[in-house]
Amino acid sequence: MPNEMMTLVNAKEDPAIEERKKVVEDLKKEMAKPKVVPEEKQRKFSKEEVTQIVQEQLEKSEPKEELTAKDLQKIIVVTGGAGFIGTHLIKELNDQGREDILLVDDLTDPRKIHNINTLKFQDYADKNKFLELLGFLAENKMIERIYHLGAESSRFCTDGKYLMENNFQYTCNIMDNCHMHNIPLVYASSAAVYGQVNTLAAEDADDSYVLTSFDDCRDNYVPKSFYAMSKLQADRYSRKFMPNHQDRIIGLRYFNVISEGEHEQHKDDMKSALCWMTEQYKKDGEILLYEGSKEIKRDFVHVKEAVRMTINAMRRGSSGIYNIGTGTAKSFYDLAADIVEKDFGSDYTNIKFIPMPRGIAEGYQNFTQANMSNFPI
Repeated sequence: MPNEMMTLVNAKEDPAIEERKKVVEDLKKEMAKPKVVPEEKQRKFSKEEVTQIVQEQLEKSEPKEELTAKDLQKIIVVTGGAGFIGTHLIKELNDQGREDILLVDDLTDPRKIHNINTLKFQDYADKNKFLELLGFLAENKMIERIYHLGAESSRFCTDGKYLMENNFQYTCNIMDNCHMHNIPLVYASSAAVYGQVNTLAAEDADDSYVLTSFDDCRDNYVPKSFYAMSKLQADRYSRKFMPNHQDRIIGLRYFNVISEGEHEQHKDDMKSALCWMTEQYKKDGEILLYEGSKEIKRDFVHVKEAVRMTINAMRRGSSGIYNIGTGTAKSFYDLAADIVEKDFGSDYTNIKFIPMPRGIAEGYQNFTQANMSNFPI
């Protein structure tokens, strides 16, 4: 014990230890003094300068490629977005608060500016460049869903090579990309796939006739034009994806989609029946129909209802083919009568008849009525 006490006393008197203690105390006092910041470092930065400094630091620390693929919100793609149904679809998406839309179309026709100049969309791509762009967007998981409504729809187009490339093969390429990258797809088919149905047989038959004649679960129909063939072949191609429950590839067979004329000015002779009848009556005070129009019946569905069904099919439908119609056939004469009835100073004498040209009569559908039993909602 005495030896231990002696050691402690000697340690306390050691000059080296005392010197180190003094150095530590002086250092503590120095650190406690207020720091003097150079004048150039005391100034306040503006909001813009702070933003620029932060941006420069981000660019130095993180590559732009990582931010692009990781942080960008997925977009909605609408092909044919400057067309009749496509324009109304984008308008409805805007009303639902969606503006992150890629509009795909061919804007060669200057009249289409009136279809899209009030729409809100994030980006545009020409239809001839879209398939190349689609591969990049799909690989980087930048697409939420695709509405493929673009197609050549003129009944006067007889170029089978062009129609099969533009309508069939183009659509199949989109299907394949959506399958490989698990992207939900709704594409436009047509009631034209059902071919020509005998009007008198349709009038005399019961409901089973309509169910079998316009059955969207079958594809064994005989198309009467290259347009109808291009659509039917696309439907047949889509069937191969149905067994895969991870896919959502949906074809919609649109019947006669009509409107009062909004976003149809670019369609010329392809305007909907309600549109051209309304325009003709306002201009000439009469409506000219083909002979037999009291017996010629179609399933007319308003574009707003068609858009509602299109969006619901995307939300709730599984892979398949579905009719888009009302399930009720109406004659061209009755449609014209509805327009005339709105004018209380007129009567049915303002509806007149002319012969149907032979070129139109060939392959003309005299009766359509959607079988809606398969539609998901």
